[in-house]
Amino acid sequence: MTRMNPFWVRILFFPLHEALKGHPTRAALQEARCWDCMSAEEVAANQLIKLKRLLDHALRHVPYYQEAFRKAGVEVEAVESLTDLGRLPRLERSDLRKHRDTFIARDRKRTMAEMATGGSTGEPVTVFVDKRRAAVNTAARIRARGWWGVRVGDPEAVLWASPIEVGAQDRIRTLRDWFLNTRLFSAFEGSEAGLEALCQTLERYRPAVLYGYSSSLHLLARHVLATDRSSGVFGVKAVFATAEGLSPDQREDIIQAFGAGVGGEYGARDAGLITHECPAGGHHVLAEGMVVEVVKPDGSPAGPGERGEVVTTHLEAYGFPLIRYATGDVGIPAAGACPCGLALPRLESVEGRATDFLVAPDGRFLHALGAIYVLRVLPGIGAFQVEQPETDRLIVRIVREHGFPADGETTIREGLRKLMRSPVAIEILFVEDIPRAASGKHRYVISPVARALFRGDKGA
Repeated sequence: MTRMNPFWVRILFFPLHEALKGHPTRAALQEARCWDCMSAEEVAANQLIKLKRLLDHALRHVPYYQEAFRKAGVEVEAVESLTDLGRLPRLERSDLRKHRDTFIARDRKRTMAEMATGGSTGEPVTVFVDKRRAAVNTAARIRARGWWGVRVGDPEAVLWASPIEVGAQDRIRTLRDWFLNTRLFSAFEGSEAGLEALCQTLERYRPAVLYGYSSSLHLLARHVLATDRSSGVFGVKAVFATAEGLSPDQREDIIQAFGAGVGGEYGARDAGLITHECPAGGHHVLAEGMVVEVVKPDGSPAGPGERGEVVTTHLEAYGFPLIRYATGDVGIPAAGACPCGLALPRLESVEGRATDFLVAPDGRFLHALGAIYVLRVLPGIGAFQVEQPETDRLIVRIVREHGFPADGETTIREGLRKLMRSPVAIEILFVEDIPRAASGKHRYVISPVARALFRGDKGA
């Protein structure tokens, strides 16, 4: 498997790729790196400047906030510190679903890309992303990877689970990935044969970076350890885990398998890229584009060591502002300075976002997001949940809304059976509501079968 020279990717192909998309990524990256040199006071002061600019724009151009601020009696001029954010109304996912079009800024509507989300919560929403927000997210990721010695152009292998990302690899996209030194692999399933084939491919490709779902990276790492491979055969410099929490045992297995450090990335398609872990273990808020609050159930801010809901404000989302967006994730603020020396705000951890596997009747482990994508593409679904009480049985709970297709049940059954590769029994229940877990997080997949198989194993 051939690779592009990283030098040419870094100085030519990646900048050309971003320029063709109209993304000001280079300027955003220069700014992001400046924030790494700031003191905590400077970070907060610059975030406040950006926040006031965003609030002023939302009040002038975004119908939703014009009405929401008026009803709440909020005056943007009264926001004089980041703590004053608590005076503004919190944005719930249900608000976004009901009033989506009123979030679009009147002066930016034609310059944005539509993006479907909802995979990790079971409550699908659609947001719009302008070019500035996209560039800031890309730059934040590049800058954070630089903490690990990773540079643009270093060969990367991505374990992903979306059939859109994995299945639409036409010739143009494959060529683009080759020029950018990126290779995309499916994280849907984890059969022994599939894992072995992936390992052999990675041995030939020798990626400097592995990036993907935490659970999929761990499953691959367990296969590497079980086959007694030397970690050096892959040439991995760093592993970046996303979409799910990473347990200490999972981290240990990945480090041992690939001989590289592991950094956690936390973000969401709707909210944006929120935090990235540094080599010292600090989960730093990417503060040039994001303000993060951790809010207790009574609405007050959580202190260091206290749990609360992660509420985000993307400082560069002018086209489709999400101000005080309740993510549904449970986080804990960190105390004290990070040993790495960065003064960026930190979270101690983010909880309540662990993705289960499903288990096929033939014993294959299937990434749970495979089931999510079967349901997410259908209209008229307010929320959903998939339960696997037995290996050959699935229960699908759906909060049905207007627009659910007449053949929706058939489509769901066919999609899930194709995923499982077996005629499993599928019971579809239309319900009024799907209760949340005690953590406050919506459990979109519940698989006692997978938990039972992992129970007692290292990293379970």
